[in-house]
Amino acid sequence: MRICYLSDAASQHTIKWAQYFSAHHHNVQIISFRQSEEPQVQQWTRVISPRWQSKLDIFFSAPRVRRLIENFKPDIVHAHYASSYGTLGRLSRFHPFLLSVWGSDVYDFPRRSWLHRKLLQANLAAADHLCSSSKNMAAETQRYWPKPVSITPFGVDCDLFRPSFVPTNSENEFVIGTIKALEPPYGIDYLLRAFALLTRKYAGRKKLRLAIAGDGSLRKSLERFAADLGIRNEVSFLGHIAHSQVPQLLNTFSVFCALSLSESFGVAILEASACQLPVVVTNIGGLPEVVRDNLTGFIVSAQNAQAAADAVAKLIEDSSLRCNFGEAGRKFVLENFEWSENAKRMENVYESLLKST
Repeated sequence: MRICYLSDAASQHTIKWAQYFSAHHHNVQIISFRQSEEPQVQQWTRVISPRWQSKLDIFFSAPRVRRLIENFKPDIVHAHYASSYGTLGRLSRFHPFLLSVWGSDVYDFPRRSWLHRKLLQANLAAADHLCSSSKNMAAETQRYWPKPVSITPFGVDCDLFRPSFVPTNSENEFVIGTIKALEPPYGIDYLLRAFALLTRKYAGRKKLRLAIAGDGSLRKSLERFAADLGIRNEVSFLGHIAHSQVPQLLNTFSVFCALSLSESFGVAILEASACQLPVVVTNIGGLPEVVRDNLTGFIVSAQNAQAAADAVAKLIEDSSLRCNFGEAGRKFVLENFEWSENAKRMENVYESLLKST
């Protein structure tokens, strides 16, 4: 099978799809606005450089994208992200055309204006089939176009993400960790508030540390906010972490927290569960689909630092509960979100789509 991806080659998700299908004897090409840092992926990627550094570059790039597709002669074109790359897929006029929604492209983009909504609807209508990583996002997608949506999660390689003992500076240190972009949708300010409540609760009794991996536009303001809360010395802003280093980092955490205000799926939570960590997440978007409340972690209300702090406190005080949640979490991921099984689902979608068209 010859698969042409219209997708961000720098995204870890794009890289995983491309590497899997190449390893399974399919020919892969990626058409992207950015180049990958992975040498293997670079050889498959055709970068379309923005000409005007504006949103209109998508439309100006369409003729070149059509030529690249014609030269590659794919069996299927698969666009990832319904607004930008989805527009390129529609303008390519190639069929069969598969479109995967990712998150903000259906949660936020169509709410900007009636024009954004119409553009999304046109892209969805042009696709021969739609995919989503979560049931919640699939339902949101169907608000704009009533077409069947296949659920194809971003699974986890459980051989890579697994529990291992990583010694910390102190065996008595309890590390609350997260790996998220430092941007408004991910609620890092609420995590800081929750941690401040915990440091006051356990002052003189327990050594706590908050580890925040990721970078973004809010980093400076979040560092100032941590200082204002009086917890700056207990908070580690780790910056961007390469995906290859994430399993080792997760194994230094005692609990993983994701207090997002908007989230389409939550693969970072699954990676933490695969490493046998208990998790605390908000009841937002696709997050309840990747956590079993009171079994693999706690689901708390969004924008509620006290609820998050109370959930983490239960895990601080009960090591057996942490262990039980962690073991149940890894079992849950192995049974439902193991990467090779999830990738096979996508392969089945490809084969079914080719037969039907």
